[in-house]
Parts: sequence; structure tokens; C-alpha cells
Amino acid sequence: MQPTTTTQPPRPPDEVNHPDRAPWVEASAGAVAMTPLVVGYAPFALIVGVAVARSSDWVAAWTGTLTIYGGSAQLTLLELLAGGAAAWAAAGAAALINVRLLVFSLALVPLFATARLPVRLLAAAFVVEPTWLVALQRGEVPGTLSARRWHYAGASLVLTVGWLLFVTAGLAIGQLSSPGLAMVGPLCLTAVVIPHRRLPGGAVAVVAAGSVALVGAGASLPAGLIAPIAMAAAAAAGLAATRGGS
Repeated sequence: MQPTTTTQPPRPPDEVNHPDRAPWVEASAGAVAMTPLVVGYAPFALIVGVAVARSSDWVAAWTGTLTIYGGSAQLTLLELLAGGAAAWAAAGAAALINVRLLVFSLALVPLFATARLPVRLLAAAFVVEPTWLVALQRGEVPGTLSARRWHYAGASLVLTVGWLLFVTAGLAIGQLSSPGLAMVGPLCLTAVVIPHRRLPGGAVAVVAAGSVALVGAGASLPAGLIAPIAMAAAAAAGLAATRGGS
């Protein structure tokens, strides 16, 4: 009888030539990579926090910061509810906005396909644009799947903590009574929008979104409904301008 042997599949070259760094090193690197993105999202988080403060139940609205885990969807939900929309309609609009996260999730399948189910479920809870971007950038650097997952974990932790802190700061600002605070929302929104003018098709997207927002406001549409329509108009205009060589 010949002893039975099992042939192990060859390991990818990256995993052979680049052994794992310590988990805390990878997590720290992910945290550092995410920090500038969190700072960039601060104005938008403040806008969400102000909307939370204006909610009839700000505690429940603040809790949605974690359960919804998407600023656009949360802001749309809050604005639609504040405008008197039915709960099912507001929830449906928020869910529709977060459908885009399915695309990012599919892009991260190679990273977590072999992970245990609890790990996959936990990672899926933090899939959003910034975490997808950091994971994509880390994937361009040699390293093992384990290292990349720890990198993703560090980035997700910093994003979650930073987003909560800035939303809470916006909540505190929104609860104050001062005429000057009326300018906080527009100023934060300007800080979010202006940098996009330098992107390919960015100026066209900004103009399209602003035009749609003005028309929607003139038609007395709920603010929460104007936001996703303006986002769609910006995306379509930016894509068309980019394809047209603008």
C-alpha cells in the first residue's frame, strides 16, 4: 500500500514572496489610509448631523447612522420623513440609494470569498465608497488575503468612528439656537461640492445637480426627494461629459 498524499494547490506568488505583516501593522496602515477620506467626508457628516437634530426623534435618527451606514441614504430618509412622506416610501428611497453598494460588494468578493461566514457578514456591513476605495488601493500592493483583510478592518474602524463623531458634532450644532447656524448647511455643502469641479466631467455634474435642485425646489418637491434626483442627474451628466471627451 502506498501512503496517500494530498496535493496542496500552489499559493499565489504574492503570498509566497510577501508574508503577512503583523495584523496590527496592517490595521494601522488601513487606518492611516482612511484618515484623509474621513476628513474629506466631514462636511457631509455635519450636514447629516444637522438633519438628525431636526428630526422629531433625534435619538432614533442618530442610531440610523450605524444601521443605515450610508450618508446619502440616511439624509434622504430623514428629509423625506420630515417632509411628511410615508415611512415605507422614505425607507424605499433610502434602500434604492444604497443599491449602489451591491456593485462595491461584488468588487470585494475576491477579498472575502474564502473567509468564514461571520467575517464575510461583518465585512459586508462596512461596504461603502471609502472602504471600497481603500481596499482597492491595498489590492494593488503585493500581500496576502489576510493582510488585506486586516487593512480593510483598520480602515472600516476609523471610518465608522470618524463618521459617528462628525455626525454627532453636526447634531450638537443643529440643536443650538443661533441665526448664524443657518449658514452651516450651505457652507458644508459647498465644501463637499466645490472640489468635484476639478474632476473629469465634474463641473458639468455640479451644474446639472444644481439645476435639478433649483427646479425641484421651485416645484415644492420634498428635499429628500430632490437629493437623489439631483445625484442621478449629476452622475448622468458627468458620465456623458466624460464620454464626450469634455
